[in-house]
Amino acid sequence: MGLMKRLNLRPDEQIVAVVRRSVLAYAAPAALALLSVFLAFFLVVPLFARGRFGTAVFALLIALGVVMAFRAFWFWYGTAFLVTNARIVDSDQRGVFHRRISEAPFEKVEDIVIEIRGITATLFHLGTVRVQTSGAQALLELRSVPRPELLHELLGRLQHEARARRVPTSAAPVTADLDVSQWSPEELTRLRERIDVELERRRNVGDERNV
Repeated sequence: MGLMKRLNLRPDEQIVAVVRRSVLAYAAPAALALLSVFLAFFLVVPLFARGRFGTAVFALLIALGVVMAFRAFWFWYGTAFLVTNARIVDSDQRGVFHRRISEAPFEKVEDIVIEIRGITATLFHLGTVRVQTSGAQALLELRSVPRPELLHELLGRLQHEARARRVPTSAAPVTADLDVSQWSPEELTRLRERIDVELERRRNVGDERNV
């Protein structure tokens, strides 16, 4: 909820998905945290036999395990793709007190790529999702995503819907200041077809009036 509370949604904007890295990406720090706690209880008798020094070592091992576990959870929670019906928000937790947030509207998304590389990623079906944009933040990236093809399909569908909303309907006039320089060939083809249909309709109306 903390990430979503920081996201200022527009009136017509809705959150579609929140995608985080797999917990396997944090297996190493989690294992170290468990090892530290296990070691503390495994050595509890000899440590307590040493008096205050042993008690301090026991408390230090427990505290170290708790800190490493909390740090792993904090990084997992703070690193995510927040996907709405209008944009992608990339939250990147780079330190305990350092988080970088960038976003890109779907209109500026140029390419969506997934990459599954390595034995671990292949066995557990984890991948990296990269979103290439035309804005200042040229690349949004999320690694170790479970079943990345599902996220790829979702982003591609939302990108297509966002671009479709930019194409004017046949009833809408095409103004001289309409900027089509960023449109894809498919969008230009659809626009040309709609213009042809509208021109044909107007010619038919004119012929009927002349009869």
